[in-house]
Amino acid sequence: MRRFTLPLALLLALMAMPSQAKPQLKLKLNFPQFPQPTEAECAQNWAGMQQELEKALAKTPKHEIAGGYHVLGQALENCQKFDKAIAAFERGQTLQSWHAQYKFDIARVRIRQQKLTQALNIYRQYHQSESKQLSAKEIDGLAYNELGENLVVVGELERAIATFDYATRLTPKNAAIWNNLGQTQVKAQKFDLALKSFRQAVLLKESASLTARQLDARSYLQVGKFLTTTKQLERGVPFLENAIALDPQYSDAYLILGQNYSLQRRWDEAITHYTQQIKLSPKNKFTHTLIGDALIRKEDFEGAFSQYRQFLGSNSSSQENDAKLDADAYKWLAKALKKLNRLEPAADAYQRLAALKPKSALTLNELGVVLGQLERTEEAIAVLKQAQNVLKSNQVDQSLSFGSEVIAVNLGGALAENGQVEEALTVLQQATQDSTESPFMALALSKVLLQAGQKQEARQTLKTALKKDFLPLALVGIDTTPEAKLETLMGQIYFDLNQYDLALQHYQKAVQLDPDFAVGHFAVGNILRRQGKPDQAIPAYEKALKLQPRNLFFTHQFFSGRGLALLAQGKVDAAIADLERATQLNPINVEALHGLGKALLQQNKPSAAIPYFETAYDLNPRFPQVAEDLQLAKGQTPTNADPTEVEQ
Repeated sequence: MRRFTLPLALLLALMAMPSQAKPQLKLKLNFPQFPQPTEAECAQNWAGMQQELEKALAKTPKHEIAGGYHVLGQALENCQKFDKAIAAFERGQTLQSWHAQYKFDIARVRIRQQKLTQALNIYRQYHQSESKQLSAKEIDGLAYNELGENLVVVGELERAIATFDYATRLTPKNAAIWNNLGQTQVKAQKFDLALKSFRQAVLLKESASLTARQLDARSYLQVGKFLTTTKQLERGVPFLENAIALDPQYSDAYLILGQNYSLQRRWDEAITHYTQQIKLSPKNKFTHTLIGDALIRKEDFEGAFSQYRQFLGSNSSSQENDAKLDADAYKWLAKALKKLNRLEPAADAYQRLAALKPKSALTLNELGVVLGQLERTEEAIAVLKQAQNVLKSNQVDQSLSFGSEVIAVNLGGALAENGQVEEALTVLQQATQDSTESPFMALALSKVLLQAGQKQEARQTLKTALKKDFLPLALVGIDTTPEAKLETLMGQIYFDLNQYDLALQHYQKAVQLDPDFAVGHFAVGNILRRQGKPDQAIPAYEKALKLQPRNLFFTHQFFSGRGLALLAQGKVDAAIADLERATQLNPINVEALHGLGKALLQQNKPSAAIPYFETAYDLNPRFPQVAEDLQLAKGQTPTNADPTEVEQ
């Protein structure tokens, strides 16, 4: 029982969002920074983009056009077209004057232009308008702090340190500024100075009653924590160990050191430190979860179960019996296993949970889904039918948060996967009568109609769903015509059915209907690559990238697709560049991580490849060929690494 893949899965996830996002959300979303744009991207017709934004004003809410100018300004800034970037931010500010973000954007560009006084005045004016009760010195301190933060952004660490230092003299009791100073000193590898700055921040934030050793311990923790969060893992360990040595009762230090070891895949050491943290803070659910995850990655599923049960038992009332504790622990374990793509043990955990809670339709549905993913289709059908029966009975699980249509979608898919297409149609058509507003139902029914050879009926079902605006592409920065959307959905369903030739026909029709539909070009590239035609796939990916070079939701997939196509052509260096870019944009893109490992392996760099294979395996051990490639890389790694091998 296969699932729809991105980009469609992302669109489906967005269906529950309101039709119009709140304006302030446009500029507050935290996404990874895009890599430096290429020369070709910077040579685009920026004036034409601005004209398109102005044309759209007549039919588009002002805040959306303002968001467009914000994105345009960032792109121009990254291309070092600073005056044009400021003009774009200023235009956005006129359209959305209440939003302070544009002021900060303009100030950041002024810093890039080395116009620090102008930037400082922007920060000063902002804090004057926002902080009526502050003294002139305090306002200046905040302004210099803002200036320092953006000097860090543009890489001017020495100047940033001097700026933060001046800000601390203006406002010596502002812990946040001392903390910023400490972090910047760590970045500049001035660890002794950083320890002093963090010590002052801790003294202001926590308590003067702390002993000197406790203050020092917290200072060492802050350095180690910053190094850990910036992935300087081995460098962070001694600072965290020093924090523990100075204050053995400091629970946070054990937690951060455990996380550091987890990031290094040193699971036993991670578990040791998590366990020590729990001894000091036994009610910490987060740490119990981290131990469970580490045990699961070690394949110690019984250990994870015991860990969850221990935590639940310590927080339960004395009236709770062993069966209830077992059920709660198996539920926790099953969810964790499913999240980490350990599907075989997840199925086992759900089966144990179902035995303890046979009247839980939610549990039975989850078990059916996992069995379907494992292609144990007949078992999935039996369990999902049982879930339906439970749902219809008078003993329904009162905690159920979804309707019967979810079970019907899963059951219909399993039946169709098992060749029982007519029965699947009956299940879905009956459920459709009860739930006419579900996009998932429309997609599932359309898929089974295609399997039954009823293509026109499938098209009509999708067309009706589109009229209800079930696919709000505009929410992710891409939109297209209803006709192109319909062809894309048809292509996606054929793709899901492994009928690549038919899928390609519909995707190609979509881009014929709308040549500017980036996702359509990307989908065409994906099919061609899977058909062994990388030379034809690459232009499709490049078209998608040209149309949407900075789309936060999709760009990593465009680079990943092109990188894999280049790898298939034997252009390993170019492939690595694209795949590295994809993983920078999305560190959990398993396909890109696996591809990058393969490319490095082709360059005879097994030691460099292993971390990418390991990360891909941790995210999804069932991803095709990843386990085999990981073992291959380990087998090629000499005991003493070749000094000529360049680690990535």
